[in-house]
Amino acid sequence: MKSRALSGYSEAVPSQGMARPHDLLWCVEQRAGDDAPAWANPIVARGGPFVVRRAPRVCDRLPVGVRGAQRNQRFATTIATEQVMKTVTPEQCAAVIEQPTAERRRAIPALAALPALAAALDAHGQCWGLTGAVGYELATGEASCHAASDIDVLLRLPQRLTRRDAARIVASLAALAARCDIQMETPSGGVALADWAGDHDKVLVKSDQGPFLCADPWAESVPHQRASYTAAG
Repeated sequence: MKSRALSGYSEAVPSQGMARPHDLLWCVEQRAGDDAPAWANPIVARGGPFVVRRAPRVCDRLPVGVRGAQRNQRFATTIATEQVMKTVTPEQCAAVIEQPTAERRRAIPALAALPALAAALDAHGQCWGLTGAVGYELATGEASCHAASDIDVLLRLPQRLTRRDAARIVASLAALAARCDIQMETPSGGVALADWAGDHDKVLVKSDQGPFLCADPWAESVPHQRASYTAAG
């Protein structure tokens, strides 16, 4: 697999019309398939929001997921690209961190910690966004977070981040009131920042074609060898 095949996912400015993993999409009204759980039907029927997920892309359909009110309520489906009416990116979510009310910030440490998170990441000069429950709540206004929610962060890294700089970012966020789960979007796919900051010979890369291990997710050519991946955790 050539790393440049996914390079658009890591660029700060996406190619025109490109939907990238973690983007939130709103579409025209949809009809849920027979395999859809009952809780997902109203969300699908009103056209979202849908979360773009990592999976092979076939023709003009996008792989997406539907989030329910409960953590175990996740439904994978596809939607037609031409039916997308609105897109909210992780970076756009990060631009409205002051949106939660004071009451909501008092109840949810992850929301209260967002200004400190922004100051730390901006000091490192990173292009970043918010995903997961925090990003979903900022984009939709729905109370998606709970008191123990992590802050899911996406870093766009088309160029190599040194392991030393990765460790510095991890250390700068260690004192936040909520745990941060930070994913680097590299040209090969998503990589946990904490893994890259460590001393592993290889790191797990999450790509559209599936997970694989590699030593350098910024390499020009990365072998896609699923056999090398063992589900250790």
